[in-house]
Amino acid sequence: MTLPSRSPDPLSTAFKTLIALPIVIWLLSAGRDFLIPLAVTGLIFILSLALVDRISLMRLLGWSPPRWLAQVLTVAIIIFAILLFGTIVSSSADDVQRALPKYEERFNLLGERLELTLGPQIVEAVGRALQQIDLASWLTAAASQLGGALSFLVLVSLYLIFLMTERLKWIEKIPHLAATDAGSERMMKIMNRISSGVKHYMWVNAVTSAMSGIVAFAIFSWIDLDFAPLLALIVFVVGFIPNIGAFIGVALPSLVALIQFDSYGPFLIVLFGYGAADQIIGNLIQPQMQGRTLNLSTFMVMVSLTFFATVWGGIGAFLAIPMMVVVLTLCAEIPATRWIAVLLSSDGRLDADGTEADPHR
Repeated sequence: MTLPSRSPDPLSTAFKTLIALPIVIWLLSAGRDFLIPLAVTGLIFILSLALVDRISLMRLLGWSPPRWLAQVLTVAIIIFAILLFGTIVSSSADDVQRALPKYEERFNLLGERLELTLGPQIVEAVGRALQQIDLASWLTAAASQLGGALSFLVLVSLYLIFLMTERLKWIEKIPHLAATDAGSERMMKIMNRISSGVKHYMWVNAVTSAMSGIVAFAIFSWIDLDFAPLLALIVFVVGFIPNIGAFIGVALPSLVALIQFDSYGPFLIVLFGYGAADQIIGNLIQPQMQGRTLNLSTFMVMVSLTFFATVWGGIGAFLAIPMMVVVLTLCAEIPATRWIAVLLSSDGRLDADGTEADPHR
């Protein structure tokens, strides 16, 4: 005798979800030192897959590189990029530490310069707002974080090396996580959708952020701006942060130029020269490359930025969008959490299988 199937109780499902959410948030916060390197490694690995695809599609005089050669070139490019990042971070940490006394003095002189230009009332109001800022402590903390970033890069590099060496084994293992063939097929479908969405996002942002970083380095070096390699690297990294990343990429080097130089010329060059170039890349080149946007709500993107920045710090903002794509795709596949996917999506339209009809729309 076959017992009739019972549909899940919506009240019970909602209660379980409300109980699980605080636990998940606590685990994300408590395990941040362990989870953040793994998340960054996963994103770089997905970016490497996108790079392999692009190299494989290249044609030179009718010849296209085989898959194995594309993988070798990708590994070489990523290792070079990580070594370059590590070199810039390690050398810049010493530069920032040595520049602390000079910048603290010039920061105090900046108030006098602004008073002559803007008037005492405005400067006094700004001074009251900045009264509690201890520039020396802030720069010291920034320098120590740069030193910690170097050890972080080493750990991510080790994770990435072992993951890439076992890439084919992981691809073979994933279908076996499910007990049935249907479950295996569904799991591979979910993984492919996640990989497709994150891969496209990471590739487009990596290329456009690299463009911004190269332009920034050229302009910063031309005006002899302090910490030009580090600031260009920051421009590249914040390019992955939607909405506020472009502002940080322009505001930070502009502030350095304002403090470093006696005249306002370099400050205006950075603010308007690099700012204009960044706007061209962000508003003209990137949309052409993106083609179709991720089906994500702009409001929920800001909520995600705030959440992951609160739980995981500054690097959480870098991880916010890829994590949103993962959460949306997983929640869309589970009937009990489908409503979360609808809230995260831009238009609320998901296909019949519970996944995004088009992750790049």
